[in-house]
Amino acid sequence: MNPRQRRGVLLMILAAVGAVFVFITVIGYVGKVQADADAAVGEMTTVLQVQSNVEAFQPVTASAVKQTRIPKKWSTNAFVTNLADLQGKVAAGGIPSGAYLQQGMLLDAPSLQPGQREIAIMIDAETGVAGKVINGSIVDVYASFDSTQSGRQVTSACAVRILNRVQVINVGQVQQTPETGGGQQQNASNRPSSGAAVPVTFALNSDDALKLTYAESFARKVRLALVGGAQDAKPPFNRLCETPQVGRGGQ
Repeated sequence: MNPRQRRGVLLMILAAVGAVFVFITVIGYVGKVQADADAAVGEMTTVLQVQSNVEAFQPVTASAVKQTRIPKKWSTNAFVTNLADLQGKVAAGGIPSGAYLQQGMLLDAPSLQPGQREIAIMIDAETGVAGKVINGSIVDVYASFDSTQSGRQVTSACAVRILNRVQVINVGQVQQTPETGGGQQQNASNRPSSGAAVPVTFALNSDDALKLTYAESFARKVRLALVGGAQDAKPPFNRLCETPQVGRGGQ
């Protein structure tokens, strides 16, 4: 056997030894992974898994979820584990089917306080809501009234802040409104003649519910304004009316 042949045989032996070493290493790694998996599967815990899509701010009912078991090693304290935890909860955002429920996905459902009335009105989807008012938003409600004349008495056109810092408890789906004629006595006069409107629900005391009903019935337009901060830096105007000195308003 010449030197070249001896080198070839030696390289083949080294390659075989290396292959055996790699094989043993892979087998050991697979065994370790399997042992870890077996150990994890040994301790299981029950969590709730969504089995149908849940829209944002809609109740998460028992029929929308199922109890499933996963390895305890993969779970955290944030997982929702009991059906009782869904009581009085709504989805904080859209939850897709198959997702495991966690605490951050749920919000407390709005509830009526003693003496409150739940009342809904239709608001212009573009100028009144514009997609930014959602469940739980704090808003001011403004109404604008046209000037009127009854005999010699003339009432000025006014913009009025009828409600201050009230909470929206539900924003419905956009609806196409039928074509309506002009005129203050139209019940839907605060909506565009042809366009989209959104039902917005409030929880109000009896006086504020009456103000809102009046505005929806007789105002030319009702608008919502999102409110930021705990309080206003200075008291805002509650009313601005058309007068000879335009631009001055009273509180």
